Amino acid sequence: MGQIKSDFYKRFQPADNMELPFTAEELVKRASLNAQREFAGKVVGVESGYIPKDVLLGLLRDETFFGEMLKIRDTGENVVLSGITLGYNSKHINNMGLTEEDVAANTIHFMNYEESMAFSINSAMAGTSERVSALYVFANGWFGIETERLADTIFADENGVPFEDGAQSVAVGEEVYEPSTSYLFSDEGDLVATPDIQYDVDQWMNFVDLFSAVQEEASAVDAQPVAFESEEGFGKQYIVYSEEVLHAMHEGRPVVVMETAATFGGMIYPGNAEFAMEMANKVREYNAVPAFTAILGGQIHIGMSDNDIRYLDTKRGSVFKASARDIPILIAKRADAVMTIAAVVQVAALVGLNIASGSGIGGAQIGAEKTMDISTDLQSLAKNPVMVVCSGTKPTLDLSLTMEYLETAGVPVIGYRTDRMPEYMLRGSGFRLTYRMETPQELAQVMAIKAKMGIPGGVLVVNPVPKEYELDPVKTKKAVDAAIEDVAKNNIRGKAITGYMMGRIRNYLGDQSAESQKAFLMNNAKVAAQIAAAMNRR
Repeated sequence: MGQIKSDFYKRFQPADNMELPFTAEELVKRASLNAQREFAGKVVGVESGYIPKDVLLGLLRDETFFGEMLKIRDTGENVVLSGITLGYNSKHINNMGLTEEDVAANTIHFMNYEESMAFSINSAMAGTSERVSALYVFANGWFGIETERLADTIFADENGVPFEDGAQSVAVGEEVYEPSTSYLFSDEGDLVATPDIQYDVDQWMNFVDLFSAVQEEASAVDAQPVAFESEEGFGKQYIVYSEEVLHAMHEGRPVVVMETAATFGGMIYPGNAEFAMEMANKVREYNAVPAFTAILGGQIHIGMSDNDIRYLDTKRGSVFKASARDIPILIAKRADAVMTIAAVVQVAALVGLNIASGSGIGGAQIGAEKTMDISTDLQSLAKNPVMVVCSGTKPTLDLSLTMEYLETAGVPVIGYRTDRMPEYMLRGSGFRLTYRMETPQELAQVMAIKAKMGIPGGVLVVNPVPKEYELDPVKTKKAVDAAIEDVAKNNIRGKAITGYMMGRIRNYLGDQSAESQKAFLMNNAKVAAQIAAAMNRR
């Protein structure tokens, strides 16, 4: 384990607190003989643990030196050069299809663009009280930071006994910091993800392997509808059913396919696993079978056991969030992933299920008329004969553009006991709906008629959050506006936007937002179960 200081990233000093620092002479001795002759004289007399900037860059270009650093990393020890932990080993480099020379060049590129990379880091933390506690550069030049924030100050007497409220008190001990947020950036400095990873470089490498591969390949690959071939064909190879779901499908009982991206991510934590089990029981209570749907070990799981749910809960924050187009890539990589509404609808249609329960539908991001940033939730719903029950649109979208897209795509939007489009934690927006229905039986009839007439595509049922869990509209709008400002200020793009904004909204609104999300997810599961049961009785 070792570290060396140089002229890079001096502003992030907490990042390089490591044991057993290298000396400059020790580093130079790990290089080739030619490099030793070139640099030996440049490190004589420099302060302990410090190396000049040009010498460090020169050493990184030396194959012998880089190989020695990689040997140290392969043993599991950390190497920190100028506050930057080398977040790669031989396995990570091979996974990315790179050579050691590529990785050395990517690391040098990261250091050469210090000012722009530091700007990206500072922008991500803008408006927070966070400080950088770890800084990693990965094999492909992407980089990640972990941050910490000042913990609540504890007031106590000299024996450590807390004072009662109102009593005179003094702060005891030094400032205490606690883990806060992690951020992953591309080699161009764009924020691409905020994984829930702290102090685990191996987990970081696994996440980067998966995330970067999907980002690169997904643009060229789109999951196409595949005819279901029975358990001896496609299903046996790629799909795993829970025993409960398998029996229900064989017996013709109603099944509700359930989104996992919101239940195992979003605003709900801690306690995601316990809440997921409560949702499953709610579906059973209304005479349907729950089928949480995710990718585990490269297989699509339709229905999950309690053990599967607990496993997925341990991956919260670091697991990939799959859309429809990502499915074949994730299966090929034998990866784990939670599924968005787009992916859930694709899978449901694939196996002949037609009722799904979700959180809020994705749609057109603000500014989509220029960026064309429109969620594949809408495309998937337009193509597949599945009815999705959700609580309207996420609050981060351009509602008018989203509704226009749905209309153009031929997706009917039906308000369940409401005349206005709900917005996630708000019961109604300014957008008036064309259709309203009062009972699960009416909604079940819509799907039956579509099927008989051969009308393609799905149906969106919007179900408002229960009134007692609705958030204050004024405070919610302020939080959304502030989160939108953060996105623009920090130049966040693409798939990272929704997760980042929802996290910021929770920060602004507090725990009430999590309780509201739990309430509408539970309510959506209930209504979906009622519709599925009503369809089964027809």
